[in-house]
Amino acid sequence: MVVMMMMMAAEVEEEEGASDSLRLQFQTLQEQQQQRLQRLMEKKKEKQEESSQGKPQEKPPPPTFGIEDQLKLLELKEEPANGNSRRLLEAENEQLQDQLREIRDENARLYKLLKEKDFEIKYLKKKREEERLALAGTAGLAGDVAATKIVELSKRNRELTAEMEKERSRVKQLNNRIKEVEKELQTVVSSQPAGSRDGSTKQLTPRTLEGILPPEHPELKAMQEKLSAANIKLADQRNQLQTVRQELRMAHKVLVSEVGDSVNIQQLLNATGSWRGRAQQILTLQAKVRDLENQLASRGPESDSGIEEELLGLTGLRRAPVQDKNLIRIRTMEKERKEALEKLTGEHEALQKEHADLRTRLEGAKARNQVLCQEVKSLKQQLGTLMEKGKHDNELVDALLKQQKHLQEVLGRLSQQGQKSQQAQQSLGLQLNTEAQKQGSLIGQLREMVSEREAKVRELEEEVKQLTLKHHHKKQSANISVSEAPPEPSSSSGQLGGPGTHAVTPPTAGGDQPARKGSARTVTSLGHTLIPSSVTQESAGNSIGRTKSAEVKSLQLQVAEFRALFQAAEVERDKLQELVGLLQQRLDTANEKSMEVEKRLQEERRRAVVLEQQLEKARLDSRQIPDSLKVTNRNKSGPAPDSSRLSLSDRRDHSPQSRSPRLPLETQLQELNTRLAIQLDENEALKAALKSALKAKEEDLKLYHEVMGQVKQVFLQALRQYKQSLTQNSSS
Repeated sequence: MVVMMMMMAAEVEEEEGASDSLRLQFQTLQEQQQQRLQRLMEKKKEKQEESSQGKPQEKPPPPTFGIEDQLKLLELKEEPANGNSRRLLEAENEQLQDQLREIRDENARLYKLLKEKDFEIKYLKKKREEERLALAGTAGLAGDVAATKIVELSKRNRELTAEMEKERSRVKQLNNRIKEVEKELQTVVSSQPAGSRDGSTKQLTPRTLEGILPPEHPELKAMQEKLSAANIKLADQRNQLQTVRQELRMAHKVLVSEVGDSVNIQQLLNATGSWRGRAQQILTLQAKVRDLENQLASRGPESDSGIEEELLGLTGLRRAPVQDKNLIRIRTMEKERKEALEKLTGEHEALQKEHADLRTRLEGAKARNQVLCQEVKSLKQQLGTLMEKGKHDNELVDALLKQQKHLQEVLGRLSQQGQKSQQAQQSLGLQLNTEAQKQGSLIGQLREMVSEREAKVRELEEEVKQLTLKHHHKKQSANISVSEAPPEPSSSSGQLGGPGTHAVTPPTAGGDQPARKGSARTVTSLGHTLIPSSVTQESAGNSIGRTKSAEVKSLQLQVAEFRALFQAAEVERDKLQELVGLLQQRLDTANEKSMEVEKRLQEERRRAVVLEQQLEKARLDSRQIPDSLKVTNRNKSGPAPDSSRLSLSDRRDHSPQSRSPRLPLETQLQELNTRLAIQLDENEALKAALKSALKAKEEDLKLYHEVMGQVKQVFLQALRQYKQSLTQNSSS
């Protein structure tokens, strides 16, 4: 889990580094664009101020697209254009400017979105750092606490596995018991007659037929019902047998108390019916004693003497005084004997009661001794298991410490790899920044050219307006001169008016003539130095047509440049939108990963709380175990010190000092195999992370290359169109 968390953190850091580099590049581009826009606005303001003060001195045009102006645009044949074409060009310029504004607005929106995403990324970074601090507390007290928790959790896990094994053994015992019951059933069925055997076989076959017949078969259901009824009857018979056995035991005890322990019951059964038990003999003797006492009480002293005489055979003779004395002594002796017998009977009863109490106490002591013996055995088993667990826990601690060292080494390697990847990213970022700066410089030059061309267009429009006004003035003056002239030179004026009218529609005538070298400056100078005559009017018309054709060509060139810029901006906008989509996807994946990590954290914390509670319970149980051992030692006199000595010897044997420092080869091989598996998993995870990072970088580079390639293609297409238009104009 720790390795997976580290891998995920490394992936998130790489993605964040890539997003930071892209964000910085985009910010630099935005700043450069803003600076260029400010420069262009300042230049426009300066040009407007210069135009308002006076006509600025024209400078040679800068090279278009970073290429020297060797196309000789001003040396082409200048063709006059109509007002409609100029209006169309102006409308196209306005549309392009609107589109540029929309693109700028979209760039601003994208910049806002990037700011929001940066804020979200910072928030996620903070969360991740907090989680990392909460999880990876490897230094100081936090690391010790984590190690102790790991050890305790491993102990609890082993205890749970031991309990599971106990439960499995119980289940096996119950299964064996069920098999024995089934065997008893089969024996009972075999002891029954043939008719009942058939039924019993039918009762026992459903289990064998479950694999053959389907579970919904009616015969199988009937067999199952019969089997359940037979099981119920068997349970009832068992209960009855137990009750009969208990009654027999009670009767046997009563017989033993009646007959005696030394008497054989089989002899009594074989003997005749003249034998009487103790109780009957006691009753008969008591009845005889009572009869004799009554007889003695009814008779007096004479009767007593008569009886004695009869017994002595001296009925007819008188007694002597010696005999009287003897009788008196005998009576006194009888009284003493009776009193002694009464005392002895009382003592005998008391002794019997004491004997019964002692017997009950002895039975209780025996039962208690048995219970204590079982407890001692269970405690010894628990001590053995605890010692084994201590051994395994020590081995686990050693393995965990080794794993921790290995993980620290892996962390060092990962940090080195991260530094190398950061250096590579920085180098890539520098390269991309340089390329972006170059592109930005090209875009700035193009925008400067656009602004200069716009200023030129405005100047030319003003000059055209002035020339048109002057042309109207000249026409009016020529008309006035024609009206004042005599009728003879009317033909010459008409002939001169022909070229003047022909100058109004010069596109057809001007297209067939060869190209004439001249500049807009000479045209403007001619326009200013016109003489009010037909020749000067014709030359002025030709100069105006040439200036208009030059203006149209320059406007067409500006339109082509604007279109190229517009296409490049559209390409950049589309690719930037794709980049934003990719960044959004990466952010979504990062958010999902962070949510998964939070869920895992919560689950691990819950598990840790539950395991801590279980550990506290186990500690309480372990504290209660020595108390019970002390109680058993107090109750026992002889075997207690032996058990304590054994436990001490076991502890000494299982202490870490007496434990063998060298583990067996099998355990070492298992540890090495586990380490190899862990390292292989880590290597695979690192490879996957590197592959994902390389894929992301390759995608970014592909996007950048596509953007550059498309922009280059757009500019090359614009240059080709520009050259084709120039060649067409030169050929025409």
